[in-house]
Amino acid sequence: MGLRKRLELASAADPVPGETTTNKDLQPVPIGSKERTWTWPSLLGFWIAEAFSISMYQVSSTSVSKGLNPGLAILAVFIGHALVCIPAMLDGYVGAMKGINFPVYCRSAFGMHGSKFAVFIRGAVAVIWFGTQSFQGGQCLQVMISAIWPSFNHFENRLPPSAHVTSAELLCFFLFLIVQLPLLYLHVSTLRWMFMAKTVIMPIFGLTLFIWALVQANGFGPTFSKPTRITDGTPTAVIFFQCVTAAIGPKATLALNMPDFTRYAKYPRQVFWTQAVGLMVLVTMCGVLGATVTSAAEVIYDVPASDAWNPLYVARLWNNRAAQFFAGLCWAFAVIGTNISANSVSFSNDLSLWFPRYINNRRGAYVCALLSVATVPWYIQYSAKSFSSFLGGYSLFLGGLAGVLVTDFWICRQKRLSLPDLYSASKLGPHWFTHGFNWRAFVAFACGVVPDMPGLVHACNSSLNVPNGAVYLYSLSWCVSTVIAGTVYWILHKVSPMEITGEAGALFESLEGVDAEPDAVALEDLQGKKAFEA
Repeated sequence: MGLRKRLELASAADPVPGETTTNKDLQPVPIGSKERTWTWPSLLGFWIAEAFSISMYQVSSTSVSKGLNPGLAILAVFIGHALVCIPAMLDGYVGAMKGINFPVYCRSAFGMHGSKFAVFIRGAVAVIWFGTQSFQGGQCLQVMISAIWPSFNHFENRLPPSAHVTSAELLCFFLFLIVQLPLLYLHVSTLRWMFMAKTVIMPIFGLTLFIWALVQANGFGPTFSKPTRITDGTPTAVIFFQCVTAAIGPKATLALNMPDFTRYAKYPRQVFWTQAVGLMVLVTMCGVLGATVTSAAEVIYDVPASDAWNPLYVARLWNNRAAQFFAGLCWAFAVIGTNISANSVSFSNDLSLWFPRYINNRRGAYVCALLSVATVPWYIQYSAKSFSSFLGGYSLFLGGLAGVLVTDFWICRQKRLSLPDLYSASKLGPHWFTHGFNWRAFVAFACGVVPDMPGLVHACNSSLNVPNGAVYLYSLSWCVSTVIAGTVYWILHKVSPMEITGEAGALFESLEGVDAEPDAVALEDLQGKKAFEA
């Protein structure tokens, strides 16, 4: 038996004639399946797990470091979450009602081959985020080790300043990667316990940190009375919209890949309201925490917001080593939960579409961890400016994908989607389009991305001469690309209509030859209302 044969998944048997190669993780999860274990506490727990993370804290803290007062920073975070909540709810519906994940969902709009382009973009972002979050986790580990053994603060650094990372940080980064490896072995449907634990631990920790900041800064007055101070001459509105886009950035990936999680929802009707409450309320709470603690740290320790934007920097200012250790421990736990839920699962599903015979969720997670080292995340994390530029840079590409997908399913198809066609290898199938690519989706995506490219170039190299209008437009990169891509896609559909199959509003369609779940609900039951009203 050759090496390639040994690497094949047990669930990746030769495809049924006329169907694409698949594996268990690409197959739909029927309503009534034993894998559909997520109820509303699990769904809300997922968002709490997403809310309390260093990255979400830093979204609002970078807004304060740019010169916005804490009130405006919190408002920018709320508006950003309200905007990104729209595609999150709409895409989450597809996963809950159809039982498919994001890569299979992309086939409907981008084509059987074109979907690989969409998942490549989303997968690349997931790998970069996995590396960034792991580096943050390494910083947590560094705080914990230093709290136990203060001599670790004097660990010899053999790297130059241009590396933007110290030897101690690099060591802790790799140690944290090793800590995560056992959890990557678990399937996402079994991780409810971790999300539920985070729903208890992190809100308590966040509330404690919030109270500490206000007490030490002598209340809300000194913390929230600071005026907006923008020193580089950029209009306040532009900085505000940059912060809105920065708030969208961390959740722009989830807005696309919510089907990866909502397909495990036991009751699909719970998906909509849990997305709204989770994103607009729970996730924003961590933004409030970041803005408050950053502003309070300026008062308490007389340090600039450009330093206090990192919660681990604030923890190191404490004189209590036990407090430093538990702060590092709580933030490390938060990082692990976010890394698994938002990054490793996303990348695994994406890679599974490219290599269905060899990659499942477990193998994909380990590939993600390996590739994350190559993203050199310390260049992203070393300053508030670099972190903010990173958030705005990739958002415009994810916005273009979101605009196409939402418009395709909700406006062009009117919720009509046939699952068998999404797994059909027939060149006569409705999702084959032109040689497996839907040209409408690619034209719309390009139209959504191109207007923001000059602003992206300026963000990467500010020495280049770019018109102010392009820079200001880039401050709303995600919104611009989403709206333009969606509008162009709808126009192209009207000019050159696509073939649309499937019944409008159908809850779930079985897929003979692909759906191999032994407890799958019968097709006649799924097409009724009983499964939805259970």
